[in-house]
Amino acid sequence: MPIVRIDLVRGRDQALLVRLLEEVSRTVAQTLDTPIERVRVVINEVDPQLWGIGGVPYSVARGAAAADGAGADGAGADQASAGGSRP
Repeated sequence: MPIVRIDLVRGRDQALLVRLLEEVSRTVAQTLDTPIERVRVVINEVDPQLWGIGGVPYSVARGAAAADGAGADGAGADQASAGGSRP
């Protein structure tokens, strides 16, 4: 039974998270040639103050990125990327 864990900074719309769950489930089932009923997906939302990037909270790192345009948005920080934009 495949289990997929996705960690995201809190703030996305619930409908978007449901769509993510559906699409990840479908993709895993197709890729592994297993029934979708066997696929498990867990989406964990983390408070931005408890998500660290470079030793500082996400909210601080995002603020610095916006100020200098450096893009310190935590790219690669989510364990699974499914596209879309971060809050």
